[in-house]
Amino acid sequence: MKKILTAIFILIFSTSAYSKHKEEEQRFTGISYSAPGSKSYKKLDTQLKDNKLSKFVQKQIDDRDKTGLVNYLLFEDGKIVISKKNYNDQIKKNKNLLRSNSVGKSMISYVVGHAICKGYIDSIDTKLNDWIVLNDTVYADNTLLQVLNMTSGDHDFIGEKKYDDDGLFKGEDNKKINKRTVAESMLWFKGTKKKEEISPYNYSAMSTHVAINYAIYKAGENYEKLLKEIFTDHVGVKDAIHFIKVSWSPKDIEKGSQRYTFFATSEDYLRVAKTIMDDYHSDSCIGNYLRTLYENRVDKKKKEYTTKKGVAQYSKQYAGQFHISDFGVKSVVFGMDGYAGQQVIIDMTKKRIILIHTIDQHYNWKKIVLDVIKKGK
Repeated sequence: MKKILTAIFILIFSTSAYSKHKEEEQRFTGISYSAPGSKSYKKLDTQLKDNKLSKFVQKQIDDRDKTGLVNYLLFEDGKIVISKKNYNDQIKKNKNLLRSNSVGKSMISYVVGHAICKGYIDSIDTKLNDWIVLNDTVYADNTLLQVLNMTSGDHDFIGEKKYDDDGLFKGEDNKKINKRTVAESMLWFKGTKKKEEISPYNYSAMSTHVAINYAIYKAGENYEKLLKEIFTDHVGVKDAIHFIKVSWSPKDIEKGSQRYTFFATSEDYLRVAKTIMDDYHSDSCIGNYLRTLYENRVDKKKKEYTTKKGVAQYSKQYAGQFHISDFGVKSVVFGMDGYAGQQVIIDMTKKRIILIHTIDQHYNWKKIVLDVIKKGK
């Protein structure tokens, strides 16, 4: 009897914790930098297929509470060919806005690229030592490209290389950089130095926060105007997009108050991804920026790679906040990866895009991402 009661208690506790976890991973606070939707938003062609893949994805979507999959979209040959959704109550409360988690790191890189192209930042090789917030820290010793490439030399203090977490200073739970302005976080980094010019890859949210908030420092009061020019005018989103702030206070803007978390609808994620793909192939400043990131990609030199979890774990290279792989078929693939299984995969060569949003990560990544990218037209 005692064993039965214990099992029931564990089941109730696990179910409760799982439910809370699911809700947290898609919750939208509304504290954000934003860009509005456009009345002349870019139309998306749709020609849905009823094939083996779409049926398998439907089963994964229908079994949402087990797989965690709430949104899957496949774009190829210029059209949406699979679009499956099964949103939970929290996403519906968000008006169908979907949370990026670390997929937003790549969105931040795209914003930084536009900040360069608009003249707010001189170049990708700009040194970051003109922002007073970074004074006497390892980050002031870096160029923008080094920070974007996660080669900031911060591996002794933060990041996955030593601490198996991208957002805790020296792995300490009470020192979470994702909840603080850059200025507040830099208090922990005072007196740190970059030990070598060519530092190893170290996945660190602090590098991302430094990159985007440096761009905000350079753009000043024009930052949300810049977001509008990127997402409303250039991308042509239908609905508003949002980057989360860590503070309501306008005084904290100059201290670095934006984090990487991004919110948009599924179709607007696709509009952003398609625009990034089109830009990569274009003779434009932002196209040059994306190609420069790829040309300057770095090796992750990780001990393990897996085909089961996501593009971050599968890919062997990194380029300016994008996970880079050829997926074994000699394609140029830009991957975005977020906690709990969020994925945006852009095959620049085959012009194919996969979007995945989740409330947890138990879906079959190999079948609905890896095998799809590897297949022919």
